[in-house]
Amino acid sequence: MSAIVKFLITIIAIAAVLVTGCTQPAVMQPSAAATPILNMTVPFAPIPVPSQNGINLAYELELIPANGLAPVVDKVEVLDPATGKILYTADGELLAALYHPASVPPPTPVEIQNGTGKLSLPRVSLWFVVSPGAVPDRLSHRLTLNRTAAGQPQLIINGGEIVVKKDLIPAVVGSPIHGPGWMVMETTSPLTHHFRAQITMNGVTRVPQRYAQDWVYLDPVSGQATSGNATFARNYYGFGKEIFAVANGTVVDASDGLADFETIYSAASSTIATAAGNYVILDIGNRKYACYAHMVNGSVRVKTGDIVKEGQVLGLMGNSGNSDIPHLHFQVVTDNPSFLGAEGYPHVYRSFDVTGEVNESRGAERMSTPDYSLKQLWTEFGDFVTYFRQAIPQENQLMQNNVVVRFP
Repeated sequence: MSAIVKFLITIIAIAAVLVTGCTQPAVMQPSAAATPILNMTVPFAPIPVPSQNGINLAYELELIPANGLAPVVDKVEVLDPATGKILYTADGELLAALYHPASVPPPTPVEIQNGTGKLSLPRVSLWFVVSPGAVPDRLSHRLTLNRTAAGQPQLIINGGEIVVKKDLIPAVVGSPIHGPGWMVMETTSPLTHHFRAQITMNGVTRVPQRYAQDWVYLDPVSGQATSGNATFARNYYGFGKEIFAVANGTVVDASDGLADFETIYSAASSTIATAAGNYVILDIGNRKYACYAHMVNGSVRVKTGDIVKEGQVLGLMGNSGNSDIPHLHFQVVTDNPSFLGAEGYPHVYRSFDVTGEVNESRGAERMSTPDYSLKQLWTEFGDFVTYFRQAIPQENQLMQNNVVVRFP
């Protein structure tokens, strides 16, 4: 749930050791009738989500070893079974970042019930974009398995065919914050910590933050994030900004009373109970719930059972819970009003203007300087922001990662 580690660009953390370089030719599994060594399933099929760059398809491929042995995967390909076209490929470092191995030792029954990031089965996180007129009806998967350790050639297997949920649509929401200067982070990318976080709770593994965003306020003219010493949370322009209901609804859960962390990147180890900090969960209908996290201690203005109108103030942006700097964590989930015990459901924003973007190359260059600190990053953040001469109006879309927007 915490957003902001090192910089706004993704720095790939290698999550699994990937064995590569096999020189033996690959072979296909001989036939569908043969005993498979690996089965594939998709626990939550993708729902098409529009953004400025196209239609996003995001989901997880779960791998079930038939022989109980952990697979070594060299490549994952996503295909349109109607045409045979390869829509997405993950291998090398990209696959290493997207692959979630089964935990050793496996999660205990208590952990599986109460909440854990450990996995009983390996998974691969898949997020890719297709053009608006080319959303396939179905998806299938082709895996290349590395068997060098057994002295055998690579094995190519096919499976995991699923229906794309074109019959479902994202929840349409209003503005959780108002006005210009809002930078969005950790969204519309396969490499965000939101999308890659697999949480098992109540016996089910889900991705509750699959479509979440982190919102950081920047000065609409300079792009700066702070005024004064960037070490202190209260010096960030976003600290204390009002947070609004994105729809008419009923408050089904709210919590206040957790202290804000006075300095950035100083959050203590959080628990499932404290990760969201001071928060509000709003029932917006159709078994969908809007979740707001990290509010200022003492600022939550609603309580469980309150009926609210779209645009009503719920609280103030702070730095409580699992938070690095003052920001709003926002997500929509389905079926269960919970930050970590529900499935993330896609949402789009009714109206916003894209007014700028973060120059990731410039930021990466600055971060490569020896002894360059996170405090310096946020002190100089305006150096990385480019505002457009003309805003780009958007409707009923999800924002691209690391853009700056203006809300109504």
